[in-house]
Amino acid sequence: MSELQIGLLVLGALVVVGVLIFNKWQERRDRKTARGFQSSHDDVLLGASPPVRRDQPGDPTEPAGADGAVEAARPAARVEPHWEQQGAAGDALPRGTAGGADGLPRVAPALDERIDFIAEFEVEDALPGSQVTDALEGIERHKHVGCDGFNPATNAWERLDAKSAYEKVRVGVQLTDRGGPLKPVELASFQQAMDRIGHLLGAAVDWPGAHNPLTNAAALDAFCAEVDVQIGINLKASAPFAETKLRGLAEANGFVRAEGGGFRRCDDGGVELLLLRQSGPGVVSLVLDVPRVPKTAAAFGLMTHCARTLAKGLDAKIVDDNQRPLDEAMLTRIGQGITDIQGRMEAAGMAAGGALALRLFA
Repeated sequence: MSELQIGLLVLGALVVVGVLIFNKWQERRDRKTARGFQSSHDDVLLGASPPVRRDQPGDPTEPAGADGAVEAARPAARVEPHWEQQGAAGDALPRGTAGGADGLPRVAPALDERIDFIAEFEVEDALPGSQVTDALEGIERHKHVGCDGFNPATNAWERLDAKSAYEKVRVGVQLTDRGGPLKPVELASFQQAMDRIGHLLGAAVDWPGAHNPLTNAAALDAFCAEVDVQIGINLKASAPFAETKLRGLAEANGFVRAEGGGFRRCDDGGVELLLLRQSGPGVVSLVLDVPRVPKTAAAFGLMTHCARTLAKGLDAKIVDDNQRPLDEAMLTRIGQGITDIQGRMEAAGMAAGGALALRLFA
């Protein structure tokens, strides 16, 4: 064998190894970016055996089904909190959206006693909202921190308006999210920050409501862990396909390019219903983030429809994460499991796809 032949063989082997390493790296990256609360069970929807439960409120029953079509994991990195958090329909929340004394419409409050630990401040002379937000800029925020002002014209809390003046304001920190429950050091930091802000505003700090925020955070996190489910349906093609072919089929089925890769299918209001991404050579996955999708969207029916259409276009089989075919009976069981989870969330006052769910499962 000539040196040229040997060199070509070595080069070919290096290319194959490089492709395998790249695929493994991509798989690990996708797993790290799948978000979720920590949970002690394997599959909420599809586990063959009952999940091991952490102490939590709520319905002790769980749906069951075939193995292997659920993705749920803690995020690789903390998502930075921010002041503005847009609301969404679907929660039994006090809205306070009537017009104020100046005739301007008011927006829903940023905080909710069920998922936030709240500090209240009251002053004799009304403070401009901008003074409050300026005082909040320097505090360390590990979780979402929101701020409301009390509107006497509507007798309700509203999201703080920097251009309005308030005699009563409140600031809250979220008890949990997909990064885990509020930690003691985070709670202490928030309480110290509220004491400093009270001093700046010339107001005493009042802590209404629950006095065990860490206990409440742990209980809320445990409940969220049991309903934090991502459904994955895989399409395994008979042969590798070109990315342009996938893009064409995706766009024909209403998907658009997603930031960071893959494709998104959204409703008319821009709410993400499905994510489509390539998960290996000749394999694509459809993902449904159950807590973040409104029940009214009927997203699982859309998901199965897209799976069949894409499978036909790609000459692929519909399989679970263990490469086992998903038949109609299995898909029906998965759909029922999604309905059960949506029912549990609705009963807990945090409807799937609603304002509270979008905050908790961010």
